Amino acid sequence: MKKATPAPKKAKARRDKRRAFPYQKVAELWADGKTIAEIAKTIGRVGDGKDPYHALRVFLTRMHHGYKDSHGKLVKLPHRVSQKTVRLAKLAGKKAVS
Repeated sequence: MKKATPAPKKAKARRDKRRAFPYQKVAELWADGKTIAEIAKTIGRVGDGKDPYHALRVFLTRMHHGYKDSHGKLVKLPHRVSQKTVRLAKLAGKKAVS
């Protein structure tokens, strides 16, 4: 009597490796006055669904707080609006949450 051969094992599902975010390229495009949509298309970060630019906007928010440039120095991405507008927007966001 022959022994049954074991079923072949399925290949493990591989996760895509995380792509490094091009901080320097985004900073250059931002300084050139490009829109969020234009930047997202240029760097290939347009998502699916109702808000295709969500990921880029999150990175821009982080870059406003500070990111490390190619020399390892902490740099803040400048806002395109006045400091007063930024302050009022933050206040409105806090009111909306509470």
